[in-house]
Amino acid sequence: MPDNEMLKQFDEKYLPSLVTRLLPLWNVPGESEAFNRRYVEMIIRTNMHENDLQFMLTDDGETCSGGEGCSGEEKYISGEAAGTEGIQELKAIAFGATKGDKSDDGWFSRLVESASAREGVIFENGRRYLNYMEEKTFSLMSPEDVKLCLFVSLETGWGSRILSEAVREFKSRGYKNMFLWTDCECNVQWYFDNGWELLCEEEYEPFSTGSGDGRTKYMTYIFKKPVECG
Repeated sequence: MPDNEMLKQFDEKYLPSLVTRLLPLWNVPGESEAFNRRYVEMIIRTNMHENDLQFMLTDDGETCSGGEGCSGEEKYISGEAAGTEGIQELKAIAFGATKGDKSDDGWFSRLVESASAREGVIFENGRRYLNYMEEKTFSLMSPEDVKLCLFVSLETGWGSRILSEAVREFKSRGYKNMFLWTDCECNVQWYFDNGWELLCEEEYEPFSTGSGDGRTKYMTYIFKKPVECG
């Protein structure tokens, strides 16, 4: 468990709400909402590792009873869909991993088995990309380093808050450096502006499009930052 009282271990009962929040960002164009919900969950679960570094922040002061003024996802959080009363609202997550940590391969195998052949190919391609970048990042790390796998703020201001708390937790555990990878679909400049060092910049060719002068390269980036400077 975290040494500080603010961070909590991520609870999977929040997964449906997290998927709903991230659906507009990570969907596969042209696919159904049902498919995209599974695809987004695949991304989240691939970044969840079998360790105690899966953190979240919830707002103790904001709960929703499921009545007037509640959105659909708030109704789930409040327990109307989940069957539990008084669940606190998820505000941010920060998932970490150390070198060699694994995610749940069994869940992914069951996902592919229940999918059509076409859907299975899309899931496999997405998973292959995530695993490739993870292994490449792990290869640059030492056992004293930690990888920030998934860092999501669901409301303005909560991103910096959970990152600050996660860094404090990493320090307490003796980690020396934080690593992360991102790609051209994200705001890469943010990492430069916030003191991260670029270690590797590489094209991921399977996701690039076009050819010749019209080729659009799908670029990936691996960054490093000392925990002390977090």
